Amino acid sequence: MTNSDRIRILIVENEGLVGCDMATTLGKLGYVVVAICSSGEEALERLDEFRPDLVLMDVHLAGQLDGIDTARELQRRSRVAIVYVTACADLDTVARARQTHPHGYLLKPFNHDELRLAVEVAAQRHFEENERLRREQSYFEAFQSLADGVIAADLSGGVVFMNPSAARATGWNAQEAVGRSLNEVFRIYQSTGEPAEILSAEAAAHSAERTVYLTTLAGERIPIQDRTAPLRDAQGHLTGLIILFRASAVPAPVEATGMPNRSTAPLVDVVESISDPLFALDARWRVTYANASALRLFDRNLQNMLGLSLWDIMPSATRELHHEAFAHAMLHRETVNRELYLDEKQIWLELRGYPFGEGLLLLVQDVTARREEAERRNRIDRLESLGLLARGFAHDFNNLLTVLLGNISLAEMRLRNAITLPELHTAKQATLQAQNLVQQLLTFARGGAPIKTQLRLGDLIETFFMHHTRANRVEYRLEVQPGLPQIAIDGAQIRRMLSNLIRNAEQAQPDGGEITVRCFAPDHAEMFPGEMVTDTNFQPSGLAIEVEDKGEGIPTEHLPHIFEPYFSTRKADNATGLGLTVCESIAKAHGGSLTVSSEQGKGTTVRFYMPLDSDGEEADAFGLSKVFDAPPELSAVNPRILVLEDDPLVRSLIVRNLTGNGFDVAESSEGSETVRMYQESVTQGRAFDLVILDLSIPNGMGGVRAMEKLRAIDPDVFAIVSSGYSDDPVMANPAAYGFAAVLPKPYEPADMLRLVRNILATRGIRRTSS
Repeated sequence: MTNSDRIRILIVENEGLVGCDMATTLGKLGYVVVAICSSGEEALERLDEFRPDLVLMDVHLAGQLDGIDTARELQRRSRVAIVYVTACADLDTVARARQTHPHGYLLKPFNHDELRLAVEVAAQRHFEENERLRREQSYFEAFQSLADGVIAADLSGGVVFMNPSAARATGWNAQEAVGRSLNEVFRIYQSTGEPAEILSAEAAAHSAERTVYLTTLAGERIPIQDRTAPLRDAQGHLTGLIILFRASAVPAPVEATGMPNRSTAPLVDVVESISDPLFALDARWRVTYANASALRLFDRNLQNMLGLSLWDIMPSATRELHHEAFAHAMLHRETVNRELYLDEKQIWLELRGYPFGEGLLLLVQDVTARREEAERRNRIDRLESLGLLARGFAHDFNNLLTVLLGNISLAEMRLRNAITLPELHTAKQATLQAQNLVQQLLTFARGGAPIKTQLRLGDLIETFFMHHTRANRVEYRLEVQPGLPQIAIDGAQIRRMLSNLIRNAEQAQPDGGEITVRCFAPDHAEMFPGEMVTDTNFQPSGLAIEVEDKGEGIPTEHLPHIFEPYFSTRKADNATGLGLTVCESIAKAHGGSLTVSSEQGKGTTVRFYMPLDSDGEEADAFGLSKVFDAPPELSAVNPRILVLEDDPLVRSLIVRNLTGNGFDVAESSEGSETVRMYQESVTQGRAFDLVILDLSIPNGMGGVRAMEKLRAIDPDVFAIVSSGYSDDPVMANPAAYGFAAVLPKPYEPADMLRLVRNILATRGIRRTSS
């Protein structure tokens, strides 16, 4: 954001590695990270030194104070914005945190994009609040120092502000005047003794200065010159008026007798020039006044508008929906606010009613844009809620899938030489499909970072179709350009995207048809049409996958909405409208793009383009792409492996799998226990050759924190990180956290064995004599 260089950020985080990672990310975005504190006491003690604008606050801290108490004290001492960055999502903690009015609440684990968005939103809110306070203070100081009198009133005619000049002129104490009727405090009359109307802003701008006579609290008549202006809130709603006046040199006229009481009618004149439609109703709902904007809105002239009932000029459904609310407001002399849809113009209107005489004063505003924005935000909120829901059960669900998939695979291996059971194969395929559904939900809800390995797209597509259940009467064509290079991608995500695109193509041809899948390297002429290409030795800069069908096509009016969440034209088929949204998330996560071209009656073509990743070698730096290669042979010495896994079923599966294949395995269920066991092994001269760490341990030390402590004990420790949170940034970039490889859950036992053997063979097994 443009104000990033103005925002000073303090990170209060007891996990040093997490704090450093946040600081590095924010520094690259242009923010100034003033310090990283591990306790609330340190943050409070050095507040004057740090002078932060924004604090990223963990709830669980190293000191006596937790993050919420620290935030409350920081806010008491300074105008500082708080964003909680925590793994705590229980209702009690959230309720306590809400009392501090935070600018954000970011749940761990999170990725860099989520951190960036949370900080940008909080920083923008903080900047806008400071600007508003600055403006309000400057306005207040300016009004207080003006020689002119200033009186502000709300739409009901009540005084809300009076500056010292106005107090001296009217004879009213400013504090006593606030809350009283404007007609009581600001009593103005013409020279004839008739009540003077409050002059509207537009009328004042186009007329000569007038002189009216103000009656003070003591009954003295003084000549003044006045002008008025409308008051609006931040959303542009009319909230009242402001009156400025000064004493005039014209002498006061002779006192007139029998002066009538001022009515509230002049308020209508004040807002005559306001652009918002406005009209007044009597006690029988008849229109007694309408300004020019109201006449334009309803396409009527004043003669045809006056005397009509409110319910005659509004849509027919309005009376049933809103009559009770307006009648209650009129009867009890209360304000009312309702929104309704004007069918003939296809716009949303907000009607705000204020007591006026015996009826109501109605202000009308077109809120169509606001409603559309609210709907867009509601979709985003639903996405965020879905993301929280998905992550809430994904870890545990993937643990269960790991147990199911693992035991089915072990059973298959044991029975392979004796008997073949198709039921086991079916159960395994169903488990893999369940895994795909969970990952699709996570990708849609949070756009998970891909876990990249070096793959050949052609091989991936061919393997996909080997297991794909083909639709009836649909012919499938596969065109793969020969000689394509390997590319660093997340194979699971690309298969998920391909599955969605193929399913859409099949549904577009319910009576049968043709689907063509192409994989190729687009040439320069195609990527940059109309440009001269001089390089005859073409080197691809990216690869593309196209899925083309000959189906019904997409209507032109639907094309702008196809990537919107929940948008679907197949509601009768229980379609969720998430397929293309998921595909777009995957494309963006790979730094690529998804484009759609369609013609009704002729079909649709979807192209996924991704650049050749410059970090491709890094994706393979720890042998990740070799996971599915034949496992290398190891030394006869049994390698020692330490396992951190809190789920007993998953832990039992890992231990049985590794022990049964000749490994010496020790197990632990919490990170601090893992660190203690590793420390003991080093002390005894029998250090573990490999550590397998679960990323998330509820109510305990997880994989990242444990790895940080293990590296302090042994900088050369080799570890694999495993998690059901496959969208966590640690899983996408394990080397940044010191891990040698990743193992997303669920996985098959054979996959774990290949990865473990590959890591040990690549890095070598350390042996230390006892």
